[in-house]
Amino acid sequence: MKKYITIYIFILLTIKALAAPEGDYGKVPLFFRKTESPSTEKADSIMKLVISSAIQYENLLSSYETEIYIKGRAEILKSNALIRFGNLLFPVNRRNKDMVFEIVSHSRFDAPNTYFHEFEAINGSSIPNSKKQQEVLNFLNLNVYSSTAYNDGILMPVAKNAFTHYNFNLESTEEVDGFKIYKIRFLPKQWSQKLVSGDLYIMDKWWTIDKIDLNGRYSFAEFNLVMNFSRDYQKFILLKTADLFLRYKALGNTVISTYHTNFNFKSVEWQETERPKRRHEKLDLSRYYRLSSDTVPIIQDSAYWVTKRDIPLTAEEAQLYTIKKEETNAMADTSEAMKYLRFTEKLTNTIHMDFNTTRIRYSGLLNPFQLGYSGRNGVTYRQRFRISKTFADDRQLRFQPEAGYVFKRKEFFFKLGADWEYLPERRGALSLTAGNDNNNYSSEIMNDINEMLQDSTFTFDDLNLKYFRHYFIEVRNNIEITNGFEVSAALSYHRRLAVKDKNNKNVNDDDIVDRINDRYNDFIPTIEFSYTPRQYYRMDGRRKEYVYSYFPTFTIEFGKSIPKVFGSTGNYERIEADLHQSINIGLLRRINYRISGGLYTRQKSTYFADFHYFRRRYFPETWNDHIGGVFNTLKSEWYNASNKYVQGHFMYQSPFIISKLFKRRTSKHILSERFYYSHLWTPVLPSYSEIGYGLGNHIFNIAIFAGFEKHEYQSLGFKFAFELFQ
Repeated sequence: MKKYITIYIFILLTIKALAAPEGDYGKVPLFFRKTESPSTEKADSIMKLVISSAIQYENLLSSYETEIYIKGRAEILKSNALIRFGNLLFPVNRRNKDMVFEIVSHSRFDAPNTYFHEFEAINGSSIPNSKKQQEVLNFLNLNVYSSTAYNDGILMPVAKNAFTHYNFNLESTEEVDGFKIYKIRFLPKQWSQKLVSGDLYIMDKWWTIDKIDLNGRYSFAEFNLVMNFSRDYQKFILLKTADLFLRYKALGNTVISTYHTNFNFKSVEWQETERPKRRHEKLDLSRYYRLSSDTVPIIQDSAYWVTKRDIPLTAEEAQLYTIKKEETNAMADTSEAMKYLRFTEKLTNTIHMDFNTTRIRYSGLLNPFQLGYSGRNGVTYRQRFRISKTFADDRQLRFQPEAGYVFKRKEFFFKLGADWEYLPERRGALSLTAGNDNNNYSSEIMNDINEMLQDSTFTFDDLNLKYFRHYFIEVRNNIEITNGFEVSAALSYHRRLAVKDKNNKNVNDDDIVDRINDRYNDFIPTIEFSYTPRQYYRMDGRRKEYVYSYFPTFTIEFGKSIPKVFGSTGNYERIEADLHQSINIGLLRRINYRISGGLYTRQKSTYFADFHYFRRRYFPETWNDHIGGVFNTLKSEWYNASNKYVQGHFMYQSPFIISKLFKRRTSKHILSERFYYSHLWTPVLPSYSEIGYGLGNHIFNIAIFAGFEKHEYQSLGFKFAFELFQ
């Protein structure tokens, strides 16, 4: 049962708007006060007061202690042969078409971000898949007074800019338990997965939410969430019950899940004064968790569960309890069809396995979500394997082999990596990496390129460029000196071999090629400094993880090739610098930028222009969105044509750029849109720029780019990458 702890920990750790029927509720905060009603009972006037109050109520709780009861049910209403891919997209256990379960937990919270949990009991006809079950429970992680929900996935109707995206209408006014309650309907002005619809029930004079009934779409689910709050003066904003309905429809399959949650608080303490969010808060954003045991007791005593339920089981749910899990699983295991489906899942799905302190992740041999496409490189396919072993004090040993193939270029890439994280609280890690990299050509040919560039009709096809295969091995150590400031030192050895044709001859046989050797070796020590002012972080046990900063990250790297070490022929220096930042400019809107440059100096030998930040990337892995931050239509030959460069990349992201022009059937599948602009300067290519537009959702990112040289159109590019499991 240990794995089930992970299933439920997320919801128990993160719900902040909770409730209690009886107990000690502490001193009610002074800013929990009445205000006069608006002069006119109009929806907009009421919502202005609610939005103003939401800013105060979002972070009111100082501590609490509660008992939480959860009842869940999942049903497969419609299925076909593609259901074996279903667990890639939504929470489903195809072995159990109808299941019900219950959980009781004791939870305590102390600000800031310290949690204690004692899982008291679990029971049910079966338990759904742990990873996907956790994904479902995330829907209950909703603070109704927050501007956004689900990791900024949805803009709430109480956000500061809600009037920009929502229409509000006063549906009715009624008196309940001596309170005047307004029912306000909210509807999005344009259809988007980022917006929801439904009803808010607002308490007059207090301007708190008595109830919220909202409908939306998140990931692959259509959902309805109803949350009821206390009407007791000492319990305002505290949640009493929550009911969640989810409908997943994908690949011709339909799965429905329902959840009922009841909160029974023993005590609540409030913040004594308002604590508005400030930019210069404590940098440690950690949440500290502690569990009372490693297992969750299975309690089948019906009398026990009767005392915990706030509503009884339905006749249908009670009947499900009579179905023995052993009989269900035995039937599934003896089915040849099921055995075949389980085998195919291992080939097509991402595989996750945990054995105590060892974790294994594999992308799946025939997993379609490892595919990518671009007009310049064609189809790409990647395989990744991850093994990690955790030791005392959260030290960790990781193996990270991966391989990929670029079909259009007929090039195979591989990388074998291992990391030993020896000082996790200081991000100290020693790594060893070996593999191959982009084929390139040497500096010997750059002078010829510069001369031929004087001809306006020059193309790289005019040259028989001699390419070299590139293999490398690197040892690197990274350590944090102080928060946000890291130093990395590396020793790398590079071996470049001239590409041969089928007759085992050099690809080229002209005057230029005659001047070039068939192999070059480089031994390069490198040191790198990276600094981010006021870096926010969180601690996962003893392991430190950087989260975000309001300031840019600056990196400078210096490398020198030393001759006559392990046969090294290189004798030159390389310097690169990079500045990048991600700026939140409003709810659900963001600007990313990256500026970098580099050059080779003291060039006393042949070298290969192999920059760290300016290079070809075949596989989607860069700049947060798997598409931006690189040039997408630039010909590969330009990356090696100069000994210096300066580049800039800009991306603007918003859920609403031009999607409002799309039909509702199309726009409802769009989560975000992006505008891209990139510019490059090199001595041989003094002005090259790209503009692009992209859109994406939980499954994929897609973008189109246009390249310009000196403002003259050159080429059009298209890029596609699966977002899922990247």
